[in-house]
Amino acid sequence: MRLFLCSHFSSVGSLIKEEIENRKIAFIPTASLREGYTGYVSSAKKLFKKSGAAVTEMDISAEAYSTIQSALEAADVIYFTGGNSFFLMDQLRRTGTDELLRRELANGKLMIGESAGAVICAPSIQYIEQMDEKPEDYSQQDDAGLDLIDFYVLPHYLTPPFKKATERIMAEFSDLNIRPINNRQGIIVEDEGSRVVCRD
Repeated sequence: MRLFLCSHFSSVGSLIKEEIENRKIAFIPTASLREGYTGYVSSAKKLFKKSGAAVTEMDISAEAYSTIQSALEAADVIYFTGGNSFFLMDQLRRTGTDELLRRELANGKLMIGESAGAVICAPSIQYIEQMDEKPEDYSQQDDAGLDLIDFYVLPHYLTPPFKKATERIMAEFSDLNIRPINNRQGIIVEDEGSRVVCRD
């Protein structure tokens, strides 16, 4: 399995330049749909296009299963923007995209998760509720994540406007294997383990 998890993709995407250059990207902005600020969506798109990647944008909450399946199969890289982790996880599970994604990852495809897109990889996303409000129409019975990793990514660590929230999460969930990363760090996950990389 290959993952690149980060807080702010346009700040650190150059660390995996060779993985995205001239590749086909399934670009999934679903997590950002209910957010006020979404500048990170356009800045990520800009970085992909600058690297010669062909970007296919797809909101999984509005597409048919067969459309999602075709787009994920056709892509070299699957990218999830930041936004609301609970809304994204709800849509992944509701549409069956979670299982389609697992299949593609098992085939060696790279997934890039930015902020909420990184949070959802954990066994549970409950820890992030101080940063992401759970939507009133959240339809799941639990807060399970994709369970792709055995740790919990805490994006935007000590970065405004999340400084206080990230400190509280670190203190409150000290029993979890939390990996805090700031906006200039990313986590590369490969079959043999994971490592933090940083952009100077």
